[in-house]
Amino acid sequence: MNRRTFATASLAALLTPAASALQAQQTAPGLPGYQIAEIKDGRLTSGYGGAATPQTAVNEGTLFQVASCSKTVNALAVMTLVRDGRVALDRPANQYLRRWQLPGPRGADATVAELMSHTAGTTVDGFAGYGPSEKLPDLMDILAGRTPANSAAIRTRRRILGGFSYSGGGTTVLQAMIEDVTGTDFAAYTRAEVLNPVGAPRATFQIEPSAAFAHGSYGNGQPVPGGFKRHPESAAAGLWATASDLAKVLQSVMRSLGGGPDALLPAELAQRMITPVSWGSGLGVFVQPGAIISHDGRNHGFDAVMAAELGTGIVRAAVTNRNGAIEGFSERVTSR
Repeated sequence: MNRRTFATASLAALLTPAASALQAQQTAPGLPGYQIAEIKDGRLTSGYGGAATPQTAVNEGTLFQVASCSKTVNALAVMTLVRDGRVALDRPANQYLRRWQLPGPRGADATVAELMSHTAGTTVDGFAGYGPSEKLPDLMDILAGRTPANSAAIRTRRRILGGFSYSGGGTTVLQAMIEDVTGTDFAAYTRAEVLNPVGAPRATFQIEPSAAFAHGSYGNGQPVPGGFKRHPESAAAGLWATASDLAKVLQSVMRSLGGGPDALLPAELAQRMITPVSWGSGLGVFVQPGAIISHDGRNHGFDAVMAAELGTGIVRAAVTNRNGAIEGFSERVTSR
């Protein structure tokens, strides 16, 4: 599904009051589910409500598909390889790919950092996912655009002045690179090296989580058939997580910027992540210099947003299982 860009800066400021509006509205069954989370002065607070499925309510542990927020976790996974000297950001990704090579006019030269910042000129902006009865492609099928994949082949195209062009396809190339470099399944590597260390052990890149998860719905309230679309394009769109998990992911970037002993990354790598390359795109995050780092995402039936204020250190995140719900709740708050 094509990425939906929220007004992340304003949403970040509104998530806490919007949560109050959300909680006040949870008076009837069938309303969209939500979770919100805030980390301030090192303290995590969270809220939740609404329906996870027609039969169950959302609780603090309910997992939501967080769509393109997956890309930040992928970026942190790549950065752990850079930290460990196994990958260099400014070298071509093809040097690390073993099962497949990125084709196209700049395929041989497209660097790891360019893929992370959406400046490599790669194709395929987003992924539609797969319904419950559709055959799932493997990662090589997706990269090659080969049946049963429902997306085009991923390749580079000519780019103008190294400019920004959003590409979930480029992120999927990085998914393959992580597996080729580590010899480990992407879900297992990210769990061990990113999700567990940042304090989000329940978050998962499993196609279908073993823990309780929400079912998605469209903006008109119609449910997504089967509850959700399956995303083998894990790095680009496949993470299941809570709002608290997303807050902890961005908190790990903030801690790394501070260079503390519990930091996931060295400060210089965290700084590279939040340095804009083109159109506010850093490496796995979007950046308003000196103000906010963020990411957001939309899959069929799910919206997510997370943001961290660089000046205050406050981190906020929200997830819902109805498309458009986050925006709608924020609009209600601002109209008061």
